[in-house]
Amino acid sequence: MRRLRIVEQFMIVLFFAVVIPSIASGIIISNVSQHSVRRELNYSALLLSEYLGQNIETYLLDNNKKLSQISSTLKYLNHHEREDYLKEITHKYNDFESIKIIGKEKALGEYTFEPENSTIKIYVPFSSDSVLAGTIELSSINGILTESIKKEKRQIYLLDSDNSLIATNNQDKKDLKYIVSKLPDLKSENQAQLFGEIKNQPMAYYKIKNPGWSIIVNTTEQITKTTINAARLRIILAISISGLCIMIVVFIYNFYLYVNMRQLIKGVTAISKGSYDRKIHLLKNIFTPHEITFFAKEFNYMAKKIAQSYKELSKKNLELQRLDGFRTNLVSATSHEFRTPLTNIVGYSSRLLRQDIVIDENTKIKSLKIIKEQAQRLSRMVEDLLVIPEIESFRLQFNLDFEDLGKMLEDAVFQTNFKENNIQIEVDENIAPVYVDKDRMMQVLINLCENAIKYNKDNSPIIIKAKKINGKNVVTFFNSHDKIESNNLNKLFDKFVRVDSELTRTTRGTGLGLYIVKGISNAMGIDVQLSSTDEGFTVTLTFNDTNNNE
Repeated sequence: MRRLRIVEQFMIVLFFAVVIPSIASGIIISNVSQHSVRRELNYSALLLSEYLGQNIETYLLDNNKKLSQISSTLKYLNHHEREDYLKEITHKYNDFESIKIIGKEKALGEYTFEPENSTIKIYVPFSSDSVLAGTIELSSINGILTESIKKEKRQIYLLDSDNSLIATNNQDKKDLKYIVSKLPDLKSENQAQLFGEIKNQPMAYYKIKNPGWSIIVNTTEQITKTTINAARLRIILAISISGLCIMIVVFIYNFYLYVNMRQLIKGVTAISKGSYDRKIHLLKNIFTPHEITFFAKEFNYMAKKIAQSYKELSKKNLELQRLDGFRTNLVSATSHEFRTPLTNIVGYSSRLLRQDIVIDENTKIKSLKIIKEQAQRLSRMVEDLLVIPEIESFRLQFNLDFEDLGKMLEDAVFQTNFKENNIQIEVDENIAPVYVDKDRMMQVLINLCENAIKYNKDNSPIIIKAKKINGKNVVTFFNSHDKIESNNLNKLFDKFVRVDSELTRTTRGTGLGLYIVKGISNAMGIDVQLSSTDEGFTVTLTFNDTNNNE
């Protein structure tokens, strides 16, 4: 699988970190804007229908009151005076085309609309058998509608109780037929309501209680385009322009970064092939990061120092190889570590085989236990020696599975003479199983237990803790020990290295324990850290997320 170049990775990161979030943000902002404008359209449609309905209702009511006043005055006049008064009052009130006294049987209600004459008649009682009828031209109602919606581009319809058209600013009968088909059968009175199915083109009605007429406000497709669609287009355009600007700036930056990175790569390649005289020449400008400039400067200085030291290193390399071979051969010197368990095994075996003494059952069991423990110790030392070549050649093989960390800690302590040592185990309840090779992991834990016991000071308590930190299983082994300087800590991971102290001078060992712990742990993806304070020595194992069974 081909590894991506830094420029390709940069473009991928840019795509996922900038382009996709920008598109997602644009969609979200566009939808939020659409919902906001839609609510505004709904609200304005309701408000407009209510406003027009109340204006017409007020207009009719005012004219009704005027007629009532005229009717009251006429009762005090004779026939000839009435005719003169009606002519005068008709001339005075421009709203009325005519005012007449007619028979009561001709009045069909308080208000009537006569489409053939394009007039509206208002009736008020005059006598027991007659009414006063005032005729209003439809142009007066149209004037109210026109005056009220000068800034509105919506379609306005005034319908009577039978849904017949009284007045409108739109003469398209097809639109009226569609709107009437969507009107609810039962309408709320004196309350603006929305109806219709197109959510971005709201329709609203306001039904006047008396005379039962309805004001209809229809939002046209053109209004939708100039509000919702136009706002959406502006948002998309703004995001597109900003995205394009980002892409241009990033492209320029990426170009200069790529050129300089190529120079760095060529310099590193030259060094790796032994050409220590190679220098890096950068293309410096405002887009050149300080870190790359600093790196190039340090690289050129490093190349110069390497060239000077190369000859000296070549001479010393032969000496180091001889020393490494010498230290490798010292594995044979660890055979003295076998003497103690072998001596115990031979001694207790001979004791059990003696015929000249009587040995009680408890003594036999104790002797057999010691023989078993020393045999196990001998077996562990052999395993430690056998695993070294595999660590050095990176040929460690594992049979991985999820294992109980707490149980493995208890088994490791049990196999290291825990009864003779003050060992405390603390395991958190939320510790997850770890994905390891159980046998190899036991080898690591036993080595750490034996190391803690061997170098523990004054038989102090040895504390083993297993807890979860930042989602990772962490195991610590603590034992009392003199403080080890920080510059000597990492040396303990080397073969045959033992830091001089009062304990190490009196305690024998192969110097391989921590080397084996480090090799096996790293091969299984487990981080090993050492720390030392005045209180004691701590080994910390940190299991990566891939080692945890989440």
